[in-house]
Amino acid sequence: MEIWDLYDENRRLTGETAVRGRPLPRGRYHLIANVLFLNSKGETLLQHRAEEKEIMPGIWSVTGGSALQGEDSAAACVRDTREEMGFTPDMRQARVLRTERREREDGGFFRDVWLVRQDVPPEAMRYQSGEVQGGMWILPEDITKDARLNRDLNELFFWEEAFPYLCLESMRIRIPKGVYRHCKGRRYEVLDLCLHSETMEPMVIYRALYDGGEIWTRPAAMWGETVCLPDGLRKRRFEREEEM
Repeated sequence: MEIWDLYDENRRLTGETAVRGRPLPRGRYHLIANVLFLNSKGETLLQHRAEEKEIMPGIWSVTGGSALQGEDSAAACVRDTREEMGFTPDMRQARVLRTERREREDGGFFRDVWLVRQDVPPEAMRYQSGEVQGGMWILPEDITKDARLNRDLNELFFWEEAFPYLCLESMRIRIPKGVYRHCKGRRYEVLDLCLHSETMEPMVIYRALYDGGEIWTRPAAMWGETVCLPDGLRKRRFEREEEM
């Protein structure tokens, strides 16, 4: 039996509790925590829910669930990850990516979506029997190219809103600040990355290291593309000087 702490509309603990599966009193909320991981390659971690799960069986999802009595959302992330995936998340490399409040007929909830940067090899994971049947690391943008993954993950309440920020942070790992050389020879400095205000696409903000030092931007997805030069040689569009 799961017991939850209850909160008011301002996310203040009320001192009341509720049992999972029973409707919450009017004006009361419980706490949910989900955790998105990014490794040093910019890949995110998905879990494959067990077929025998009562709710959303067999779909690809992410780690998380309701906080138990006495837990804050960070503690819930640690417990759920240990239980479901068999490793301990490094909360020193964590931050809240998004917070939301939702209303439901059986009771509302607050949700914290955490982002944790951590490398965990697949062989170090131990999946919880009856809960999780597998896991994988994948680049966030590759999820949208897979019809099943895209459909499954959009079953999650928060996915559509959180996904652009996950893509942005993934690109920040893959395109760190520094000096890059364009395939045609000119040098540029990456200043930061941002989201396009209309499309929510990750964009690179960079400065020319020649002439007047103009500031430019381009889609992050184009940054590391391989292009064909006029002489037929294929090179990455931008190469970081430290890696050349």
